[in-house]
Amino acid sequence: MLDRLVLGLGFLGLFGGCAPPVDLQAAPDAQVKCEAPSPESLNPTARMLPGRFCEACHVKDGQASYRTWTASGTVYGKPDASCNEGGLEGVLVELLDANDRVLITLTTNRSGNFFTAEDLGPGAFRARISKDGKMREMSGLQPTGGCAACHYPGGVAPGRIFLQ
Repeated sequence: MLDRLVLGLGFLGLFGGCAPPVDLQAAPDAQVKCEAPSPESLNPTARMLPGRFCEACHVKDGQASYRTWTASGTVYGKPDASCNEGGLEGVLVELLDANDRVLITLTTNRSGNFFTAEDLGPGAFRARISKDGKMREMSGLQPTGGCAACHYPGGVAPGRIFLQ
């Protein structure tokens, strides 16, 4: 079924001027313990594939190299959320440098996704998320903005990125 969906999206891309089709089999690292994606989440839009490791594809020479991200992730309402249940919309995501200076401010979309291609400079950074008076902040600096590489159930970080 997934193969037919990927093929169908590729057919639409040839004639509709859309982005290349999503092929999760070509990027197994993107899965990070997620269930099979819903058909609508395979559409190459800003709301695609919440909870997955975006930088598995959105990197130089990746299948989505036409849009490379320097930081990306999905914010959920609980640490053990399934990828397809959808993330939180309207969460403010601030990326901070080692001196707590805000490098960039992003806002999550309807799927809870956030992403940027902005150059974040040479050093490590950390994230702070907030919405409706609730806030969570990372304690340590990270060398990469590929949040889902650590933020998944059983990952190095305490589950998905979440705000309760």
